[in-house]
Amino acid sequence: MTLKEALKKVTKENRMYFNYKFPDTRFNQTIQPKNEEEFLISVGRKTMNGFTNWEKTPEYANLVALYLQSKMIDDIHTIYKVVREKALTGDEKQVKLLLTLNKEINSIIKAGAELSKVDEEPEDDGLIV
Repeated sequence: MTLKEALKKVTKENRMYFNYKFPDTRFNQTIQPKNEEEFLISVGRKTMNGFTNWEKTPEYANLVALYLQSKMIDDIHTIYKVVREKALTGDEKQVKLLLTLNKEINSIIKAGAELSKVDEEPEDDGLIV
């Protein structure tokens, strides 16, 4: 499940809070992030208490994990580019690291393909036609 899909499943206020807390998850990046007072006005609340309590839930923890996972993919891409350049110059240590990174990337792709297969399999509702 992607972060975008997971955010669709939470309440509008919680989604707005998550976007407030992590501004780079917002769809429209041209709008300036809100400060706490502006955010509270936009959700019609007086305090952040409900949101700080929500931060202690498994639902919020899962969203943060998905967010960090997406950031990690960006980091892997950046690292890959740097290691690749050094490996192409003949640095043995970087060549080994590049091969390790390739294995890791392939395992991520394999896991993604397995998830896609599970999503595509039709559910048997038990009805006989």
